[in-house]
Amino acid sequence: MKCIIIDDEPLAREGIEKYVAKIDFLENVGAFENALSAQNSIQTESVDLMFLDISMPYLTGIDFLKSLKNPPLVIFQTAYPNFALEGYQLDIIDYLVKPITFERFHKAVSKAYDYWQLKNKPQFIDSQSINNDFIFIKCDKRYEKVMLAEILYVEAMQNYSMVYTAHQKLMTLQPLKSFEESLLPISQFMRVQKSFIVNLNKIESIMGNEIKVGNKMITVGRPQKEEIFNRLVSKKS
Repeated sequence: MKCIIIDDEPLAREGIEKYVAKIDFLENVGAFENALSAQNSIQTESVDLMFLDISMPYLTGIDFLKSLKNPPLVIFQTAYPNFALEGYQLDIIDYLVKPITFERFHKAVSKAYDYWQLKNKPQFIDSQSINNDFIFIKCDKRYEKVMLAEILYVEAMQNYSMVYTAHQKLMTLQPLKSFEESLLPISQFMRVQKSFIVNLNKIESIMGNEIKVGNKMITVGRPQKEEIFNRLVSKKS
């Protein structure tokens, strides 16, 4: 993983650089004293992970992260623990409070590495693993067998998807588009809006512009509602 370090404290930068040098899956491609000086590197280099201080001159780490359209994975490093909640709302990997021990650093980067691997590997085994009965979904470090008949719906989240069944919910970094490619050829599944693929057999009711699947009310557009109605109601008439 290629990483950069952004911190206005020289000793803090040096400390993280020394820690990075001890981790064989990390490659330090730059260390910067403020966010402005790091902007060009973020835009031109392939960066997988960013160690980012929060309180810096000119531009805070939080504001810098918010300004990035496609940010890399981020680990905040700061002397101020009170920004943790806001940090996690920005989907950071971890939040390190200075002084940072190597043990705590190693735990954070290991989490980032696992996430990065999951993100960059196919989540489904291959198309041959998909038949009319089940699908394999990669969740964390395991492949989970899920019976198609048990899937209620798949929801796209910010950086991942959630697969809901009647008994469990599974998180995977597979984007919804991949589920589209795998599930939509199967007649029982339909993408009903930008963020949802549903199992038509699990729709319990259609009310106005909403459908009920399990305990979830999902808003659908008029074209999708008409298609659902045609596929579920009209054909039964």
